[in-house]
Amino acid sequence: MPSIMREIFFVVLLLACFAQRTQAQGPFNQYDAYIVNGLPDNSQNFQAHIFSGDDDLGYHDLKVNENFRWHFKMSYFGTTKFYAHFWWGKDKERGFAVFDKHLAPLCGEVGNLTINICWWLVKEDGFYLANNTDPAFRDLIKMN
Repeated sequence: MPSIMREIFFVVLLLACFAQRTQAQGPFNQYDAYIVNGLPDNSQNFQAHIFSGDDDLGYHDLKVNENFRWHFKMSYFGTTKFYAHFWWGKDKERGFAVFDKHLAPLCGEVGNLTINICWWLVKEDGFYLANNTDPAFRDLIKMN
């Protein structure tokens, strides 16, 4: 195969791979993530610290039924990852990844918009993930 043909073949192959990745995983997909305080009404101080390797979104004190929302795009290589550390009550705390390439498929699209929803509900018995902002209980996936 002549050199120019190999170069053209290589470029076409790269474009095909990019197109397939765009359809399959959606590089640069947009996400809205929520942390919702679903603890009982008499709960004490709930605080969440949200951060990634690039961004520190700060500490957020959330009253019962309040939420913190942030918006981001998935990196092309799928390396976007957000963590959260939670504190509530007198001595309860927990930390884990609230978004990464493994959790992304659990976040759902809103209609035909290109925004995916990652909705975390914090309850007394654990942490639940849903793919919409008004999930029925059966749509909640207990994660931790």
